[in-house]
Amino acid sequence: MAYQGLGIGTNANDGSGDTLRAAGAIINANFGEIYNKFGDGSGLCSGVSSTASVISLTAPNISGVVAGTQTSATITTLATTTVNGTTGNFGTAILAAGSLTDSSGAISFGNENLTTTGTFTSGNISVGNIVSSGASIVFEGATTNTNETTLTVTDPTSDRTITFGDETGTVLTTGATNIVSGAMMKTSSTLLIVNSGGTTLKTIIGSGVAS
Repeated sequence: MAYQGLGIGTNANDGSGDTLRAAGAIINANFGEIYNKFGDGSGLCSGVSSTASVISLTAPNISGVVAGTQTSATITTLATTTVNGTTGNFGTAILAAGSLTDSSGAISFGNENLTTTGTFTSGNISVGNIVSSGASIVFEGATTNTNETTLTVTDPTSDRTITFGDETGTVLTTGATNIVSGAMMKTSSTLLIVNSGGTTLKTIIGSGVAS
C-alpha cells in the first residue's frame, strides 16, 4: 500500500478536508501497514531497536534474497553461518567450487599450521626445513604408473645427518652394478676389496686400474 495522507482542506474549518471517520481510516491503514511490515499485525517486532545511525537486531531470523551490492564493515555470527552461492569474493581473493585463488598470485596463511587428512597436490614447492613423521618419501617420476622410487630411512635411535657434497654426480647404492668409473677415483687412491677373513681379493689403484 502506498502512503495515504490526510485531506486537511484548503483553509482551517472550511469543510473541504476529510471527515473524522475518513481521516481515522487513513491513520489506521497507515499504522496497519507498519505493524504488518515490522511485526505480526498486532504488535511490532521486539527484536528491533535503533539509534540515529544504527539498527540493531536481537537474535534475528533473516530469510529471503538480498539484491544489489551490500556493504558492511563487520558481520558477526554467533553460531553456524550457511552461505548459498557459487563464488565468494574477498578483496582480490576468490573462493569458488572448492578452490581458493587470488589475482595477486600469492596467498599467505601467516604463521599458521595447515593440516589435512587428504592428499596435498601442488606444483613446485619452496620450503625451509622439511620435517616428516613418516619413514618414506615416494617419487612417482615423469610417468604416472604403478612404478615409483621410494626413499626410506631406518627408524633412527639418535639424530643422524647425511650430507650430499657440493657436486654433480650419481649416488651409488649397494644394488649398483658397473657404475664405479675412473673419474670417481683419485689418482693417488688405492681401494682394497677384502673377504670376511680380511684377505685382499682385489686392489684398484689410481683411476680405476685393477690389479
